[in-house]
Amino acid sequence: MICLKPLYRLSALTFILGLAVVAPAQANHQPLITQKVSNASLVTLDGNTRPEATAANDLGLVDDSMSLNGLQMVMQRSPENEKAFNDYIANLHNPRSATFHKWLTNAQIGTMFGPASDDINRVTDWLKSEGFSVDSVSPDKMVIAFSGNAGMVRTAFHAPLHNLTVNGIAHFANVNDPEIPAALTPVVKGVASLHNFMPHPLAVRRTASTMAAMAKGNGNAGTNFNFLSPADIATIYNFNPLFKDGITGKGQTIVLIEDSDQFSTNDWLIFRKVMGLSRTFPFGTLTQSNPTGSNTCTDPGVNGDDDEAALDIQWSSAAAPNATIISAACKNTTQFGGFLALQNILEGPNPPTIVSISFGEAEAKLGAADNLFINNLYQTAVAEGVSVFVSSGDEGADSADADLANATHGIGVSGFTSTPFNISVGGTDFGNIPLKSPGTYFSATNGPNFQTALSYIPEIPWNDSCAGSLFASFEGFPTNGTGSLCNNLVNVFGSAGSEFETTASGSGGPSGCATGAPSTRSVVSGTCAGYAKPSWQNVLGVPNDGVRDIPDVSLMASNGFWIAYYPACISDPAVGAGPCSEVPSTWAGFGGTSISSPIWAGIQALVNQSTEQSWGNSNTVLYGLAATEYGTTGSPACNSSLGNQIGTNCLFYDVTQGDMAVNCTGTINCFNSGGKFGVLSVSDTTLEPAYGAGNGWDFPSGIGTPDVTNIVHGFTTLAPTLATK
Repeated sequence: MICLKPLYRLSALTFILGLAVVAPAQANHQPLITQKVSNASLVTLDGNTRPEATAANDLGLVDDSMSLNGLQMVMQRSPENEKAFNDYIANLHNPRSATFHKWLTNAQIGTMFGPASDDINRVTDWLKSEGFSVDSVSPDKMVIAFSGNAGMVRTAFHAPLHNLTVNGIAHFANVNDPEIPAALTPVVKGVASLHNFMPHPLAVRRTASTMAAMAKGNGNAGTNFNFLSPADIATIYNFNPLFKDGITGKGQTIVLIEDSDQFSTNDWLIFRKVMGLSRTFPFGTLTQSNPTGSNTCTDPGVNGDDDEAALDIQWSSAAAPNATIISAACKNTTQFGGFLALQNILEGPNPPTIVSISFGEAEAKLGAADNLFINNLYQTAVAEGVSVFVSSGDEGADSADADLANATHGIGVSGFTSTPFNISVGGTDFGNIPLKSPGTYFSATNGPNFQTALSYIPEIPWNDSCAGSLFASFEGFPTNGTGSLCNNLVNVFGSAGSEFETTASGSGGPSGCATGAPSTRSVVSGTCAGYAKPSWQNVLGVPNDGVRDIPDVSLMASNGFWIAYYPACISDPAVGAGPCSEVPSTWAGFGGTSISSPIWAGIQALVNQSTEQSWGNSNTVLYGLAATEYGTTGSPACNSSLGNQIGTNCLFYDVTQGDMAVNCTGTINCFNSGGKFGVLSVSDTTLEPAYGAGNGWDFPSGIGTPDVTNIVHGFTTLAPTLATK
């Protein structure tokens, strides 16, 4: 057992987090709809049209008879009720409060803080008067599900749906912001959503990187590449002392939110067998679920996102090998199927204590109603005691340009991960090669269970782009101008150079879907701006920008750029995989924050087992632990660049070198002093790369990567004081 400093005592942590007991405002249960509901007086719901709904993409009206099932009317609380609920949530996470960890049920949330029943009835009556059928009202009273057709939407919301083609893919969407009777606006935010654009999974296939080819491979993957086994991750991030003490996730449940079933649950069994997990940790189980509840959950079957589902189940199980893993999926409608699954799960009598989501979409693309829907969903989850881990993204600081060759839309983050109620998980890479770190970090031959990692390894931000400062420096080039690496790739790498024209990198940045400097106004208030900074996001390095910044924590997420990547047993030939042999070097290879998030979910399972309780929004503790480590000046002993000389008492490894800046074109957050490509930058007129690593918290890595044993012991040491048994 690691002995922690007295600074971890309750009084110190309370001081660090500012956890004075909040006197909650009284919820107002009086109806807010006080005027006659009349279509003669309408209000436009601003910020609810997809940016792709342009004349250039428009193919004309959809047929009025097109069925639209399971549309979701997003409700909003009055400012007084919203404050009362947030105060209650603060006390749920405050060890000095009498309600500490006395989690609510979905129905209790609706009764205590939801819209008045009269208001719900007025909204449902209006929907019915427009011809819609009302399918259900969620127990927390924040979503009304209803069904109809495109003609009804056009007539009721004055928002005609058009067929679109975007990058050769067919879609439909409303082409203008919807309108509703003005009388409904105190409780109605909008519809999530009137289109069929879906979020993207945050997994990136293993690179064929020229960079990897330049470096000598080690051990298990043969020449050039080194795949990471669960045993490697356990060594690098110090899981093993916990496993030895029986902290393995036993008795804990992790729910992975998906929109596809598993291609074959046998893939998970093969992964566990080959990686030695099933022998050592025999209690781990996997269940495929299509959860029922107030939303209709249609089995999605197997689709092109099944590789994401496979990654999630295999690597969450690697981190918590004796945990119960549930892969929960519904078919996409006009709503992401994973959210339908999560809504239904949260309505059940025994919601899970841990959830991981590996999908994303830019705040600005989601719009006001969808952003509020996500905020409300996670808010309900943490009030029920659920820790929600969400991938930060795989596209640097420009989440609107995922999976593209360059950034054009400027700085923006994913609305799936930017709420104050989730733990946002970023991505790193190993830096022993670009930092020319002395020492040996991988064995030349495989050990038991394909282990080759020998110790902790220096980390840098994950960044596949030619605009990354460490990559450019490694090749002897600057990052900007006609002489930059990005503008000379053909000269350096030949035809393979285009591989480095990419946004693929770990994501981070300030919440705020408006271009330019973020506003302190909340995205849930109806403006396209950022979430206000949570009180717990207070540690060395966090900018004084007034908004929620992501990520919170990080972990290795590279797809092989500096050699290392993650293997996954995926037997579905439709996603470019095949039968899984017992030779993992032949398996599909990946990176992406879609892997770091489920691993962090597994870490939370170890915390929950060790402390015998759930923690809801565990950021409230993680930031407190980080503050004890970094203080006001940082912790030199925990600087990640020390590699295998890192301090043994660190809770977080502080990633301080490198950046996640990507190549860009255009005039939005793109500094270019010459040549085709510039660098994604906070400024258009000076080079301020978005963003660099630094002391304490930073945009590429948050508060850092974990020493898992020390973090779990940090929670455990608090437990005797904090527990409410």
